[in-house]
Formats: sequence, C-alpha cells, structure tokens
Amino acid sequence: MNSNTALKLGDLILPNNILYAPLAGFTDLAFRRIAKQFKPGLMFCEMVKIEALIRGIDNTLDMLEYDEDMHPIGAQICGSNPKLSKECAKIIEDKGFDIIDFNCGCPVNKVIKDGSGSAMLKTPELIGEILSEIISGVKIPVSVKVRIGWDFNSINILDIVQIAEKAGAAAITIHGRTRSQGYSGPSNWEYIKESKKIAKKIKVIGNGGLFEPLDIEKMFKETNCDGVMVARGALQKPWIAKEWESYCLNKQEGFFIDKKALFLEHLHYTQMICHERQVLLEMKKIAASYLKNLKDIKHLRIAIMNSSSTEDVFSAVNNFNWA
Repeated sequence: MNSNTALKLGDLILPNNILYAPLAGFTDLAFRRIAKQFKPGLMFCEMVKIEALIRGIDNTLDMLEYDEDMHPIGAQICGSNPKLSKECAKIIEDKGFDIIDFNCGCPVNKVIKDGSGSAMLKTPELIGEILSEIISGVKIPVSVKVRIGWDFNSINILDIVQIAEKAGAAAITIHGRTRSQGYSGPSNWEYIKESKKIAKKIKVIGNGGLFEPLDIEKMFKETNCDGVMVARGALQKPWIAKEWESYCLNKQEGFFIDKKALFLEHLHYTQMICHERQVLLEMKKIAASYLKNLKDIKHLRIAIMNSSSTEDVFSAVNNFNWA
C-alpha cells in the first residue's frame, strides 16, 4: 500500500491515504497553505468546540477559514452534548467542508474537563450517540478520532470501533496510546491491527509515532490499516506526504526541500493573517519544528527567539548559513 492508493470515505474519494492531523495552535491557515503544496490526501482545520461554533464566536469561525484549493478539507469538532451535535454538523457542512471528524482523543486538561476529547473514552456509548446525531444531520462523511483507551486498565478500543461502525462513521482514526500516556511512551500499533481485523465497513486510519517514511511503511505492514494520519510528524515535515510518495517510487530515504524558502513562505502567509506579535510567536514555533535538524540551527533559533520584529526574523534568516 502506498500514497498513490485512493481512499474512499463514504462518497468522498481522497487522492491518497496520507492524512494530516488537526493540531490546535499549529495547523492554522498559514500552515495549511504550506502543507497543501505537498498534496496530502486530506487536511483538517484546527479542532473547534461544538458550543463555541454554535455561538458563532469570532476566533472559532476564523479557525475554520480555508482556501478553495485546499479541498478535500476536513473540520474537526469536540464536545460532549448530543443535543448540539447535529446543529454544529450542519454548520460545518454549510461551510463547504468535505468531511467532519469527531475528536475523542485530545488529552489536554482544558478539553477533557467538560467531558470532551479523550474523556469521551470513558463513555463509549455516548460516542456512538453523538456520532449518530452528527451523521443524521449531514450528507458528508463523518469520522472519529480516538485513543486506545483512557489508561492501561481501561483499554476499550475494540468496543469503540464497533460502536462507531454501528453509528455509521466512515472512518476511525486510532492513536496507539492511552490518554494517560499523553504523547510519551510507545504507540501500540497492535491495537490498530486488531481494530482493522474486526472492522467490516469502517475504514481504520493508523496514528501515532509517524515521523519518517519508514514509520509509515512499518505502520501499513504491521497493521494493514487503510490509511495513516500524521500529526507531529507533519509539523516537523510538512512535506512528508510528498516524501512518502518519493520513497514509494524510489525506495530511498532522503528528500530535498529548500527549508529557507519554505520558512520565508510560511512567514509571508503568517503575516497575512496575524498581527506582528503573533507572527513572532508563530515563527518561534516553526523554528522549533521543521528547522530543528539543520546544522548549527541553534544559532538561528536563538536569533529568532530574541527577535522583537519581523524585520529581525528576516535578518536572522538571511544571515544564517543554510548550506
């Protein structure tokens, strides 16, 4: 299986089965403008809360902005109130999104405190109820993103796969860690493999620990999953979908990318959507992601961290030895 394998989710046909995950605070409009040129099969806007979207909070609506050439494009929602789910889903569909993903995997405290995100793993039947509400309200496909369980004593992923399939979800993305693990420790792909075995119609997307083409290849071979969703690996390598395609064709590691040009392009897109102070914060995050493996990058990162204006950032980038 490779990146040239189309993936059918309901009536939606993705050009390939390499998906980029939504990551709060990272996969904003500027990031997606960078990522789209490397042609992942599907990208998502940042996760939004169901209640906030229904109330029409400005910054929530801003998070759902996308360019027409980003299709197929997905929106991810989180919440724990079934009564609001259908209305929220309809808003997403009316905005022209191609797919809705229901997040039941986010481990951060500010999300789970109201029972959302990975707290939903404690109430699997509620996952099914909310999925049913969402699916009944829209014509576009609906997926769900989960972890294998709340902790090692309550791993219930196989039950959740069956619940999601019964509700009519087109796909389930499985992060091979528990909520208690956060993002540390090994991602247990064995549960993804077992989920694929019991899945009848629902597509199984593997997630967790994917940073290089060899990781993607291993995931496909070990789990037989229908596709993969790359999260932090896409932050470090927004080009990983293209790198994987090249790897499949040539069976060689390594993929040249002009990181200086990409960084400056990212800076330009960020300036288009953010005020000066936010631009500086975003550039500091980027310097810690896909620039971090450059030779002598420490000097550039320090210069960017100490920048007080975008002019300082431009100066630091242009004075750095990119050879």
